[in-house]
Amino acid sequence: MFFYEHFNILILNSLELLVKQNILHKDSLKNQIFNIEIPPNSKFGDISTNVAMVYSKKSKISLANLAKKIQVELLKNKFIVKIDIVGPGFLNIFLEKSYWYSQLDNILNPNKKKKKRKKKKINIEFVSANPTGLMHIGHARGAVLGDTIASILEAMGHQVTREYYINDAGNQIELLVETIKFYFNNFNNNIEEPLPQEFYPGEYIKKIARIIYENSKKEKDYNENLFLRNESVSLILKDIKKDLKKLGVIHDVYTSEKKISTKKQVEIILNSFKEQDLIYEGFQDPPRGVNPKDWKPKKQTLFRSKLLKDDSDRSLVKPDGGLTYFMTDIIYHKKKINEDYDVILNIWGIDHSGYVARLKNAIKSLFDKSFKFEIKLTALVNLIKNKKSLKMSKRDGVYITLRDVIDEVGKDALRFMMISRSSEKIIDFDFDLIKTKTKDNPVFYVQYAHTRCNSIIKIAKEKYELEFNYDELDLSSLLLEEEIELIKLISSFEKVLYLSAIYYEPHRLTNFLYELSKKFHSYWSMGINDQNKRILIESNIKLSCARLGLIIGVKNIIYKGLKILDIKAPDKM
Repeated sequence: MFFYEHFNILILNSLELLVKQNILHKDSLKNQIFNIEIPPNSKFGDISTNVAMVYSKKSKISLANLAKKIQVELLKNKFIVKIDIVGPGFLNIFLEKSYWYSQLDNILNPNKKKKKRKKKKINIEFVSANPTGLMHIGHARGAVLGDTIASILEAMGHQVTREYYINDAGNQIELLVETIKFYFNNFNNNIEEPLPQEFYPGEYIKKIARIIYENSKKEKDYNENLFLRNESVSLILKDIKKDLKKLGVIHDVYTSEKKISTKKQVEIILNSFKEQDLIYEGFQDPPRGVNPKDWKPKKQTLFRSKLLKDDSDRSLVKPDGGLTYFMTDIIYHKKKINEDYDVILNIWGIDHSGYVARLKNAIKSLFDKSFKFEIKLTALVNLIKNKKSLKMSKRDGVYITLRDVIDEVGKDALRFMMISRSSEKIIDFDFDLIKTKTKDNPVFYVQYAHTRCNSIIKIAKEKYELEFNYDELDLSSLLLEEEIELIKLISSFEKVLYLSAIYYEPHRLTNFLYELSKKFHSYWSMGINDQNKRILIESNIKLSCARLGLIIGVKNIIYKGLKILDIKAPDKM
């Protein structure tokens, strides 16, 4: 059992005892969360907790006395050397080194059983780029974020479905069809008329149009609009899948907006809203920035969003009978909810932030099933090359494709950088930096740590004839503060993974791996100037074996972390 979990149990046991002693109220232990942290400086202890402060409001005694009571209970554990009560009620806990040896032993134990957790059925919808062009670098962030969250949740034992929602209906597809028709006219008449500004620009769409044009010659008596729609979406989606695969992203399910948005589904949803008096036939407010005098309202089916704290009632069915994005999104989420997921998670771009509450409120109104519905937003990616920002404009057909970035910097570097910060924060993606072999390039730094660990293990075997043997392991020689700090850090891996999963924050894992690599490289470099601090010492086999065990522990954790991130853990570089 790793120390976070172990101390969580020890502290809860202490609190339960205080409940029995009538010091804490009976309901005190419900829904209370306290922190267990490793202090940044070991002079403040090995572990610090704010438990006394969290429970003081539920206590019949003062905060100081509550902290003292918890201190007394915890000190009954022999591996706890002392506990200092500092500040408003923090408990700083000092442990025997032997406790940390047991933590490293947990990591190295080949027979350690995995803890069984409650398995959840989770759906993650991400990427879902419109099939109107190639994937660009802006799509990479949501793609990597969604895929990595899925992998982290799978590592925690959950059943995860990766889903792609194909936006193959609506105005954008109509515009794509019109763009291809324009090129057809050029091809038929062997002319090069300039593309109207409102159509989709760029050589890629022209290339797709040419392929469809050649295919159309083989067709007889076909519906042109339907043929162009199906062919264009199919060809573009094929390229999107190809680019995502290069990034290591493969979806389990592709759901077509057009196929699920049936007349029957529309009737079911409208009837449900009607029963709750949540829809009416009316006139929509003028869009923002439009002068009311210039606005010509048309009667349509509106959802009473204002009742749910939206600034305007929203259209579900347009005046011409067409469905709004809001309506088709409700239909799509109804499909997922009916598949009995415990958690439904959407990964969207930050430009959809104003839409989040609206959809959540509609879903909440429509379904009374017990499930968790979350939407995670991703901020922009700022591209930098030669110390200059690169500007993209889809309207002008100027954008950096995902495939070009992968070809230039590689899949591993791109994946790591896309989740190196909280998803709500802008990422500066520096092409030049990511290709350097320095600690400023985080993916190189972490991969090099794994390579260096592997090199030490290889040297131990080939030069010193030392091989790791768990049954003969004696870690008591690990006395350096840097060694204990490394053990503390690798013992934190399970908690980092847990927090990454419950908050959907993969950057916790990338930051952890970078910090671990930094501490490891620093530990390794100590032996450059002090032979007694070298990892392998020919004259001290016992110490060398213990340090070899530590290195294997570090290597195992880096390997696990990189595997979850779908990034190579190279043995050589």
